Amino acid sequence: MKGKYYKVQIIPEDSKEIKSYRINTKWFLFLKIFLVALVIGTGFLIYNAGRIGRMMVNYEKIRTANGQLVKQNANYEELFLRIDSLWVLEERIQNILGTFIENDSGKVNSLIDKSRFAHTPSQKIDVDYEGGWKSHEDKVRLEHIPNVIPVVGIVSKKFSEMDDHLGTDFSSQVGNPVFASGSGVVDYAGPKDELGNTVVINHQNGYITSYSHLKDIRTKKGRNVGKGEIIGTVGNTGNSSAPHLHYSITKDGKEMDPELFINY
Repeated sequence: MKGKYYKVQIIPEDSKEIKSYRINTKWFLFLKIFLVALVIGTGFLIYNAGRIGRMMVNYEKIRTANGQLVKQNANYEELFLRIDSLWVLEERIQNILGTFIENDSGKVNSLIDKSRFAHTPSQKIDVDYEGGWKSHEDKVRLEHIPNVIPVVGIVSKKFSEMDDHLGTDFSSQVGNPVFASGSGVVDYAGPKDELGNTVVINHQNGYITSYSHLKDIRTKKGRNVGKGEIIGTVGNTGNSSAPHLHYSITKDGKEMDPELFINY
């Protein structure tokens, strides 16, 4: 057994009693290796602490920059959708007013062909948006037919009596404008159970249209609205899993497929 143990003696300052301990040489060697490794590891961490700190700072900068790029990209997508909305609105205004656009040396000028309106009111003749001659009564009737697409978006769910989905869903960006599909009077404007913020328009010809899940309502009950007028914005209110417009049409109380009326 000789040479396999180290003897350690501890002499307390306030006592004459000497305490002795025997330590196995293998454990003593392990302890020395552990202490050496601890010293080396601590030195390595101290040496690289500044480097690791700089790496963390750079990582945070990269993460922040990436977040800004993602936000910028979302803003660009929203801008493109709004530009599309403006194009659609411009086309509707041209159709309703009978205007046409000319490009003259980089300038866009909206001109009204006044010769098409060169008759007295007593004649009760007007022009429809397809360029044909119509009576005043026909023009008013056409204005009240809900045949304008109410929002710029993609049809995400179609009308189906079998599935009890009595309308058409348009997937679109939150905040995109929602348009009246025809002229009429606002019968209702406010929250409506599972449909969320809703506007209902009575077109005074048997047609009633409803626009649901709106974010904002930009009209009020009793107000006269024109075809193509903005009445709200796309939202996700009520029982809705994603931003969209639920659009429905009834004719004399019967639910109709909105896509049969829309002029795409």
